[in-house]
Amino acid sequence: MEKKWTKQKLIFIPIALIVFIAYISVTFNDPKGEQYDTSTAEGKLEQTLSQIQGVGQVKVYFHYDENTTKTSGDSLLDFSSTSKKPSVSGLLVVSEGASDPSIQQKLLETISRVMQMPTHRIMIVPMESKGDEQ
Repeated sequence: MEKKWTKQKLIFIPIALIVFIAYISVTFNDPKGEQYDTSTAEGKLEQTLSQIQGVGQVKVYFHYDENTTKTSGDSLLDFSSTSKKPSVSGLLVVSEGASDPSIQQKLLETISRVMQMPTHRIMIVPMESKGDEQ
């Protein structure tokens, strides 16, 4: 039993690191100060999460905090100007493998750690099966 858990841990750690690196590269890769492209961040997270065994196809939807505007104070040296990058306040993840509770838990823990977001702000739901429908 101990060896199996260790194997899962050894598989989970590199995947979590890949997701973290992808998130960091998306978050801090804005050299020209251009508008933040949310579709790129969502796409990279989707691609990385889909690499986890059992997850299958993934769609990620970010919910942004609309109250991110900062008011400047009376000081002439106000360094807290508003950023062009919106603040992600919640996530919806739709996954083929999410009908399995262990996959749901793995996704929840991975996303929570990588996005540094509490688990109550992350919702993971199973993807609709379209195999027999026309």
